[in-house]
Amino acid sequence: MATTRTERLQAIEKLEKEFDQATGIYLTDFSGIDVEKMTKLRRELRGIGAKYIVVKNTLARIALEKCGKTDLVEHVKGPVGVAIATEDSIGPARVIKGFKKENKELLGVSVAYVDGSLYDDRQTAALADLPSRDVLLAQFLSCLQAPVTNFAGALNGILTKFVGTLEAVKNKREAEGQ
Repeated sequence: MATTRTERLQAIEKLEKEFDQATGIYLTDFSGIDVEKMTKLRRELRGIGAKYIVVKNTLARIALEKCGKTDLVEHVKGPVGVAIATEDSIGPARVIKGFKKENKELLGVSVAYVDGSLYDDRQTAALADLPSRDVLLAQFLSCLQAPVTNFAGALNGILTKFVGTLEAVKNKREAEGQ
């Protein structure tokens, strides 16, 4: 189906906007995936606030160059599907890893662009194993809280011993005074 120049420019502009707003971009090879599995993948990605689109390579290259993500341009080749995350930049890595596990290694990631860094397929799988941002923040806060809690416990112990000593002195003086 032939597209007009206006349609192509609109498609490039739309892709550029999506790539520019993305915190995570995952370029995948979707060959061998049937419509049913592709629909399931898209549904799972939508569930985490991401989307999966199949793009024309030429349009994707132009859009990537226009939004300044030129590191990805050389990886746009063959049948390319793009997972775009705007909220949880590592979420699509988890979904793709789960999809690959269920579907016998279909959907290879050629490259992932997460928060300004490029990752290959192996590194993307390692990203998928990272805990979510909320879990990492909770772990970090508990690490910060532990020393303060220990310090408060130590101070409480010192104060308890001091009060016990004062109580013993008071009792001794009362016993001597009687």
